[in-house]
Amino acid sequence: MMWRNWADFKYEIADRLFNAQLDEAFRDGQRSGVEYASRVISSAVSNLADVQMTKTQRVGHEASKAAIVEAKKEIMRRTGVAL
Repeated sequence: MMWRNWADFKYEIADRLFNAQLDEAFRDGQRSGVEYASRVISSAVSNLADVQMTKTQRVGHEASKAAIVEAKKEIMRRTGVAL
């Protein structure tokens, strides 16, 4: 295999030597991102003041809360992140 420059060669060596560690760090980053995003979205939806909402808006708000609960279950199942 020919490398065009030393940077490619260094990355190839690092990939071969630290493949497991790099994969684990990547998965940890994904888990952190999933956890953060789901918490922000969940808190944003649950903190909406439903006092001034119309009946239709309340129905949609409750449906969005239910959708978030189902999405969190799917996220936990796929990623193993406890939300």
